[in-house]
Amino acid sequence: MRWDPTDPAQRRARYALLSGMWAVFFALFSWPYVALLLGVLALYWGTSALRAKPRGTSPDTPPAPGTARPQTTAAVGGLLTASLALVLVASTFTVQFVYRDYYTCVNDALTHEAKQSCDRLLPQQLRGVLGVGNN
Repeated sequence: MRWDPTDPAQRRARYALLSGMWAVFFALFSWPYVALLLGVLALYWGTSALRAKPRGTSPDTPPAPGTARPQTTAAVGGLLTASLALVLVASTFTVQFVYRDYYTCVNDALTHEAKQSCDRLLPQQLRGVLGVGNN
C-alpha cells in the first residue's frame, strides 16, 4: 500500500512524525514552549491516527480483514519523538525550577565576574555542566 494523502489517518500519522521531530529539535535548541506545543500536537495526531479505522477502497464498503495500516509506523515514530521532546522539556523546566536561585543570579548579574560568583549556588557536581565558571 502506498501513502494516500486523502486518508485523514495517514495524514495525521505523517503530521505526528514531522511534529515530533521538530519538537525534539526545538527542545534541543532551547525553545521549550514551541517544543511543548509541537510535542502535544504530535501526541494528539499520533494517537488519533492509531485509533482510526482502516479505510476501504470506497466509503461504503468496509476494509478487508488483515488489511495493512500504512500509518502505524509513522504514528508510532511520532509518538516516540513527541515523548522524547516532552521529556526534554520537562527536564529543562525541572532543572530551572530546582535551581531557580542560580538562574536568577545569572540573569541579574551585570558583569562576568558576578556571573561566575553565582556558581556557588550550584552543587559541586553540576558546576561544570550548568555553571558559568571558567568555560
